[in-house]
Amino acid sequence: MTAPADPKQARHDVQPLTDSLYKEVWDALKTEGEGVSDVLLTLHPSDIAALIDRLPPEKRELLVPYIPKDVLGDVIAETSDAAQESLVEQLPNKDLKTAFKQLDSDDVVDIVQNMEGDVAEKAIKALSKEEKQLVKYEDDTAGSLMQLEVYKVPLNWSVGDVMDDFQKPHDSLPDNIHSVFITSPDNVLVGSISLSRLVRLKAKEKLLEVMRQNTYRSLTGENVDDVIEKFEKYDLIDCAVVDEAGRLVGMITIDDVIDEVEERHEKEQLRSAGLNESQDVFAPVADITKQRLPWLIVNLFTAVLASMVIALFEEQIATLVALAVLMPIVASMGGNAGTQTLTVTVRAIGMGQVTWQNAFMLLKKELTVGSFNGLLLAFLLAIGAWVVYGNFMLGVVIALSTIIVHVLAAVAGYVIPVTLNKLGKDPAISSGVLLTTITDVGGFFAFLGLAAILLL
Repeated sequence: MTAPADPKQARHDVQPLTDSLYKEVWDALKTEGEGVSDVLLTLHPSDIAALIDRLPPEKRELLVPYIPKDVLGDVIAETSDAAQESLVEQLPNKDLKTAFKQLDSDDVVDIVQNMEGDVAEKAIKALSKEEKQLVKYEDDTAGSLMQLEVYKVPLNWSVGDVMDDFQKPHDSLPDNIHSVFITSPDNVLVGSISLSRLVRLKAKEKLLEVMRQNTYRSLTGENVDDVIEKFEKYDLIDCAVVDEAGRLVGMITIDDVIDEVEERHEKEQLRSAGLNESQDVFAPVADITKQRLPWLIVNLFTAVLASMVIALFEEQIATLVALAVLMPIVASMGGNAGTQTLTVTVRAIGMGQVTWQNAFMLLKKELTVGSFNGLLLAFLLAIGAWVVYGNFMLGVVIALSTIIVHVLAAVAGYVIPVTLNKLGKDPAISSGVLLTTITDVGGFFAFLGLAAILLL
């Protein structure tokens, strides 16, 4: 195999990852790897990460030695969870430590928290003493989201002192500085000033006189949901993190919050289908099957439950075939109506708009909307059924069942997520399958039950 390029080699002009470049790397890895280093030197770390994610595990292993060492940390940080684990496992300890040093502490900890077993132990050993302290913070707390790199200055400094200090070399500073945090001699946060305001002030002005004293801050144990809400509500770019004594220990930046929100959204989408967010698309068939099967079994039982309801009215369906044609319409419309209510309710819960004080009022509103829509659609379906089948009572049956299932969908679509949230469960994950079961069973039972009473 051709030797990888010198990691200190000058990087070329950056170009985006294209299908042709991907194919070039793919073909090169089949042989001696010639030209791979040159291609990677032209790619942004995010595109190298995207390239790794698109390769199967055996080709990822071949590509790793060619990753430029000066961007190795950024590449690891940008790859998927599954690819991260394989990269950390394959890299020599020395290279892993080098990669971690290129990243902010919060990014390093995020990588380590995605690891398991022996790979996690290896990653932890590559951490600095301070970063190991970050790993101890519980997930979903401000401490787990913060970075240790902050720019802080003494309370007695002037604007000129800060500007002079910027010119001096520093071992550990954030890549991007938006705020200067001002602390007392015992490291208690007393204020802050934005960099954009600082550069417009006169050098002789004292920080004590121009700083913002009511600086936004979060406790290390504060829930991440509250942190996200704070950033959204106050349009923050960064936020100081303090301990119980008010001492400055780190900060959270807007990019960390955005990453957290996107990660949560991805997790919710996958978990709503019974999938694991760490599952690799190139994972072995047995692993993928093992992960997907339980959720499919759950859905199988819900489908069996709906079919059992239908079986109760087997004779009625055999007598009037039109029932078999129309009953999916009722169940489907109930499911769609319930999904609308469910989506609005989950969003309201996420935004903190649903409280026990207004819960009943919101339920009445959803019932009113569901009843109104049910009446309108019931009228349309009744006319359609009467015209197509020439049976007035069949129109009455489908109208009444449509109203019933819309009311049921409104109640279920609201009560299910509110109840799950009260129980400490994520309503975005489990609500869908419960709602579908209720609207399907309720829709079939209402339609066929009314048909058995009024038509047969």
